[in-house]
Amino acid sequence: MPHQRFQSANIKPRYTKGLISALGVNSAYPRIPWIAAWWSAAFPGFGHMFLGKYLHGFILIIWELVVNSQANLNKGIALSMLGRFEEAKIQINEDWFLLYMAVYVYSIWDSYRCAVEVAKSHVLAEVEDAPVTPSEVTFFDVVILDKKNPWIGAIWSLLSPGLGQLYAGSTVVGTLVLAWWIYVAYKAEAVRMWLYSFLGDYNAVAEMVDWQWFLFMPSMYAFAIYQAYTAVIESNTLYDIEQIRYLRVRDENLSQQKTVANNKVQIIATFEHSPFVEIVIHEMEKIGVPKENIVAMPLENLKASTHILDSLHSVDGRSLLDGAMLGGTIGMVLGSIYGFVLYLGPIIWGLLGLIGGFTLGLLIEIAISKGQLKLFSPKKSEVIIQVTCNDTLQEQLIKILKSGKAMGYLVVPQRIDV
Repeated sequence: MPHQRFQSANIKPRYTKGLISALGVNSAYPRIPWIAAWWSAAFPGFGHMFLGKYLHGFILIIWELVVNSQANLNKGIALSMLGRFEEAKIQINEDWFLLYMAVYVYSIWDSYRCAVEVAKSHVLAEVEDAPVTPSEVTFFDVVILDKKNPWIGAIWSLLSPGLGQLYAGSTVVGTLVLAWWIYVAYKAEAVRMWLYSFLGDYNAVAEMVDWQWFLFMPSMYAFAIYQAYTAVIESNTLYDIEQIRYLRVRDENLSQQKTVANNKVQIIATFEHSPFVEIVIHEMEKIGVPKENIVAMPLENLKASTHILDSLHSVDGRSLLDGAMLGGTIGMVLGSIYGFVLYLGPIIWGLLGLIGGFTLGLLIEIAISKGQLKLFSPKKSEVIIQVTCNDTLQEQLIKILKSGKAMGYLVVPQRIDV
């Protein structure tokens, strides 16, 4: 959150926190550099997409699909891990393979570097308390920054990669992820493989699969789920940042120092960050409460414990799913490869590998965190509203607070000096 209040609405900040448009929502959200590097190692371009550098990521993903397929690299990797080293050597196209290595290393290095730079930019934007436009209406779309559940985004991408990105508000990203997934699934014969796997015809699955294209799918599938989850987290955080700035600027523009008369009442209520905060303020003004008598300010919450699962109103990106999804990706790749020689086939073993790797990664993260762990992130009181008004408006104000989803309220008793 901002290190200082925004000093003047006329000052134009040099760094931006985020942007929303018909193309999608993006933000300078700080991410752990080694996680960005890992996703680039799993699939060049994913690390840059993880950081919001989508154009850079798109270029590297297209490069990976073209050069990797021309070099037969995935097939060589699979044969090598199955111990068929001579066959792996024959499969590799050396000319394309030599082109591959430099860009592969670059994608890992550059995603790590970019993660560091984005974190610096985020800190500077916080210092300046840069504003964010909360909505945009164009001929093509109506884009509104709002609170969403990251798990719903993950579930939609679990059903079909790309849908979670569309839910998160990333229109272009979701469209391209859907397109990549459809193309790779078609080349790998994945839909028929899925069907025959669950019908129990595992021999037919092994015969029809295209190893080269099929091995793109575990990384793409796991990343689509994870990226949808984190995209919603970033959008929710951007919403909180925007509303905090709005409340602080509003407070600076209004005089709060008013003497409370005997016929006045003070009510204090707490809220989570949501559109209801601003709706409640406007409703209070509509029934006659002066603007200067409504104090609405964000709270500075104390540092929370590490938790596994984020929720709709308590999203900060500090859960343990980073390591769990990395483990799930590795497990799905290994399950898919060894599934070619095991009874249940690559589809079933790939899914089992995803579940097993996710569980193992989560257990490792829990062991590292030791006793500082909670399962769910707790709800936090994020905004406090204090209103001073005539006592005749008390009941109306309480109704407004209840309809506006206040977490709680207090009618401050008036003390008379003796």
